[in-house]
Amino acid sequence: MLSRVADSLYWMSRNFERAEQNARILDVHLTQMVETSSDESFKQTQWKLLYEACSTLDELEALKNKKNSKEEDLIFYLALSHENPNSVFNCVRIARENARVCRDHIPNELFEVWNDVFLYTKDAQNIPYSLQNMRLFLSQIKKASFTIQGIIESNMSRGIAYHMMKIGNWLERAEKTARILNVVCEHTSEAELSYKRDEYYAWLSALRMLNGYEAYLKVNRPKMDPRTILAFLIVDETFPRSIHYNMNSVQNAIDNLGGHKAKHSEKLHYLLQRLHQDFDEMTIQELDSEEMMEFLNRFQNQCNEIGQTFSETYYLIEPVSTSSTLHIQVQTQSDNHWMSGSQVSNNEKASSLKYKIEHTNIFDYETMVDQSMNSIRLKPRTDECQRLLSYRAEINPVALTKEHVDIWGNTVESFFIADHHRHLEVKTTSIVSIQRSPWVHRIDYSPEMYAIFHSNLFRSHYLAYLSNTAYTYLTPEQIEKVDNEIGEMVNPVKYSIDLMGYLFNHFTYDGSSTTVTTKAIESFDLKKGVCQDISHVMLGVLRTKNIPARYVSGYLYVGENSALVGDAASHAWVEVMVPGIGWVGLDPTNNVEALENHIRVGVGRDYNDVSPVQGVYRGGSHSLDVKVSVSLIEQ
Repeated sequence: MLSRVADSLYWMSRNFERAEQNARILDVHLTQMVETSSDESFKQTQWKLLYEACSTLDELEALKNKKNSKEEDLIFYLALSHENPNSVFNCVRIARENARVCRDHIPNELFEVWNDVFLYTKDAQNIPYSLQNMRLFLSQIKKASFTIQGIIESNMSRGIAYHMMKIGNWLERAEKTARILNVVCEHTSEAELSYKRDEYYAWLSALRMLNGYEAYLKVNRPKMDPRTILAFLIVDETFPRSIHYNMNSVQNAIDNLGGHKAKHSEKLHYLLQRLHQDFDEMTIQELDSEEMMEFLNRFQNQCNEIGQTFSETYYLIEPVSTSSTLHIQVQTQSDNHWMSGSQVSNNEKASSLKYKIEHTNIFDYETMVDQSMNSIRLKPRTDECQRLLSYRAEINPVALTKEHVDIWGNTVESFFIADHHRHLEVKTTSIVSIQRSPWVHRIDYSPEMYAIFHSNLFRSHYLAYLSNTAYTYLTPEQIEKVDNEIGEMVNPVKYSIDLMGYLFNHFTYDGSSTTVTTKAIESFDLKKGVCQDISHVMLGVLRTKNIPARYVSGYLYVGENSALVGDAASHAWVEVMVPGIGWVGLDPTNNVEALENHIRVGVGRDYNDVSPVQGVYRGGSHSLDVKVSVSLIEQ
């Protein structure tokens, strides 16, 4: 599984867990407003508790200080605001975008629920505010959460995808439980954490916010005793929202992932062991309020550290500190501010770019032809980084197509034209969504990845992409020239990037110096050619270093004021297999990593495996006119 897919699964789960928790907390607050008196000091305390649990006190004060501020504005900010990165709406939006990235790894029913919930939250923003409508909205979010959890538990095999999702879910839940308890302890006046009638609603709120009121009453007396409640929500090993239950579940899931780890982390296991030791040494009955808050603060910090180390261990994408997004979020929490940094950053990274591609091939024949048999590879791929949203092929003269997938995983459409004709037009229209990808140069090539790279199993699995073809073969003398410039290969990722830079600096892009049949051995000496030629040379060098590499054909979006160059009809680049990461794209023609501007259609050993149009016919010679248009339609 690619790291970006694992990242999306992890944050998809965390974000919707956060959405459900915030919806529940807000719903409890609305209930408390109805159940309790209208005492103004009590109401102010409740608002502070609510915003400390779901946002920050600074944001509460900023909203209150706005002109004509109303209570419904405070509620809307937590529920449906676009400006609040932790609003229920934004958490749902980000989770849904994450789901789009990893759609092939989750049940179809699950993605449908994500999509329905997102559309529902969008529509909810246009409904006139009322307490009844808001309660209905929050109720629907909670019901959707139960549905999602049911689909996950009943439909997903207990593989990597499942464990990544559940770890995100349990970490988010444990952290939120600690935060709520910390806030409630801070707002109670009893330092010894003994039962006090005035604090009844505060501890009742804690149980309700964590959906634990009914479960608590089944095993305890109906008395809001702080220490009993704290023991139930912190160390109970049977209640699914207790801190201890969730961290035990995280530990078990990570143990189950042990056989799939790309990188062993002693630090991760050390952090988990240290956390469990803290639980073993902590006695709730002996702690006062300040000591309890200190314990909860320490746990939150430990939980954040575990989450960060987990991301590093499994090569999940590091969040970028920006405000907005989906690759899709990382949440950091301090005593004073709860910030969705990764959450924000994840959202932005994973937000998609949508392109429309129109590709037309026009064949004009010298004489009348018939018995025309053709194959086209023009349908863009769908995978972890790219999704084909729509595709249409129009053929004139009209012909029916038959579709199959070749040995390289490319979609091939075949059609036969029996009628006489002197003109053949094949037009395809595609709409493709591409997720922003992580930077290849940021990959930390670990000793464990190096060991996999040199294993016999790795080589045998990617043997097809380790053997040079007629198109990619280079002489030992040519390889030596490259070695003299960039040195021997030690780190495959660094070497690949250095090679890309070398080719960019030594080759001139020239569309008239080579043909479609030109081989790497020829273009290397010419030191010029088109993207096909430069890619073939790069493949030839990489394969001599036992680096699995494949040829990629597709399209390049060249926006305004862009320095990118490529064929008007199509583009070609290279993908390198990195252990634990997957295929990563490098474009030697432009000396850039193949990210969101590169739209992939076909992959193979060389150009011959991915030729866009192939065919045979009976008749004279022909001319070919190719027209391609790539436009950005959504960002």
